Amino acid sequence: MEHKTVSFELNGMLFEYDEEKNRANIKKHGISFRNAARVFFDYDRIEFYDEETEEDRFDTIGDTSAGNALLTRQGVSSTMIGDISRFTAEKNDILYVVYTERYIKDDAGKERDVTRIISARLATPFERGLYYGKSD
Repeated sequence: MEHKTVSFELNGMLFEYDEEKNRANIKKHGISFRNAARVFFDYDRIEFYDEETEEDRFDTIGDTSAGNALLTRQGVSSTMIGDISRFTAEKNDILYVVYTERYIKDDAGKERDVTRIISARLATPFERGLYYGKSD
């Protein structure tokens, strides 16, 4: 099966993911990559560089409730996503998201940053403690 890359924009940030990995992630963790992208609007999120992979990967722990963002899709007018429950059954929560940064050229030939989401899951109790600043 050919892997399909899905691209979307939230509030000026460009995201992409592999649709097959997204489906597998939903099945395994109950989290879609579109919902996971909302953590990037949490200014209190925690970022880590993943030194255990050959590719430059990053891990972030963040709150999805920060994702009140403008959704734009190619050929479709923009809509505000505030009450995300209208679009998905997923709730606001603290997530652990793995991603990488890439660059692409848009239709005008301008280089743009793209955040490629690799995986997403609910944060563990330990990771929640890191996020909330607990030391134990």
